[in-house]
Amino acid sequence: MRRPSSIRCAVAVVIALMGGSIAVHPALADTVGQQEQQVKDVVAALDQMHQKVDQYNEEYLSALNDQAAVEADIAISQQHIAEQQTQLDLLQGQLANVAIEQFMGGGSGAFGPLFDDPAKIDDGLQRQHLSTVAVDAGSASTDEYETLLADLTDAQQVLGKQQQRAVDLADAAASSKTKAVDAEAALSERLSQEKAKLGDLIAQEQQRQADAAAAQYKQEQAAAAANAAAAAAAKSAAAAKSAVAAKPTATASSDNPKTGKSTSTGSGNAGGSSSSSGSGTPAGSGSSDAGSASGTGSSDSGAGNAPPVSSRAGVAVSAAASQIGVPYQFAQASPGVAFDCSGLTSYAWGQAGVSLPHQSAAQFASTPHVPKDQAQPGDLIYYYAPIGHVGIYVGGGSMIHAPNTGSFVSYTTVRWDKVVGVSRPG
Repeated sequence: MRRPSSIRCAVAVVIALMGGSIAVHPALADTVGQQEQQVKDVVAALDQMHQKVDQYNEEYLSALNDQAAVEADIAISQQHIAEQQTQLDLLQGQLANVAIEQFMGGGSGAFGPLFDDPAKIDDGLQRQHLSTVAVDAGSASTDEYETLLADLTDAQQVLGKQQQRAVDLADAAASSKTKAVDAEAALSERLSQEKAKLGDLIAQEQQRQADAAAAQYKQEQAAAAANAAAAAAAKSAAAAKSAVAAKPTATASSDNPKTGKSTSTGSGNAGGSSSSSGSGTPAGSGSSDAGSASGTGSSDSGAGNAPPVSSRAGVAVSAAASQIGVPYQFAQASPGVAFDCSGLTSYAWGQAGVSLPHQSAAQFASTPHVPKDQAQPGDLIYYYAPIGHVGIYVGGGSMIHAPNTGSFVSYTTVRWDKVVGVSRPG
């Protein structure tokens, strides 16, 4: 099945031996071009399947994180309800004691139908009479009792909604996990089929694309640096020109026809003003503008908004490197056992004392953002939109990541053309 590649190599050798004096037959060129396009199409399809798996993983982790938050709210609600119930029980006990005292004192008539035929009295009427008795006895107020009861009812309704939300999130997590498992199986099967047909051509095309993206990134970095330098130089030149223009210009002296004394323009107040201006303002202004130009140039490329690199970044990179060779596993963050992509980055920065959520999009949302051309070791590199993959940058255009099922934590060339964001923990 790899015959076209062999033919292409043979044709290249013949052309070289003939000094390039012969042309490739159009039919052969079409065959070679078709195979190259086929490989590109396969790589694109595999990448889309990878992205789908990562997205299901993100959805699963998001549901788990939300479920954990709701369960924490449920625990708080349950504690609050227990406290309210205790207060209500205490108040009901006080009301009951008052009722007994009134009854034993012969004042049962004050209870009206409360004790005449309790079977016919609903809870609302009982509460009304108990509250009235308590008020008469000075033990409680109707507002206090009714407010407490209403608060308890509201809290129980909120709890019910929270519990249903937790159930819904658990179902969503289970559904996402099933989809991820199915998508991983489909990806694995497709990859095996394509490798059987195309062999190493898939990996070669992937590396070619990565190299092209790296070259483009370097060009963008160089262009950004050149633009920043040009902007700084322009502002510095403008500042110097302004300083020269601000200096006073003396005119030739002339004799005053009335006094016979010589006068000159630019002396006195004008000279004092120019002296003041010349001694401080231009130089200071020039220095300030130069600094501003540098800042503006950096701001254009993002440096002005980028936070400083954390002193703990090296610890995070070393922690990630210590897990090289550990298998990828869906939704895992177990050192030496298994990781998914965000599990690895949360572990790495956790070793540096920085807590990150176990989800790529949540990590991006919770950390300061950095322009791509300002990426430094320790920064997190995010792929796809919506975000579905993350790795930790180690410098030199490489990062460490946990790729996908069947692979291991490893170094890889950053695909800058797929990067949708960079963030800086610490």
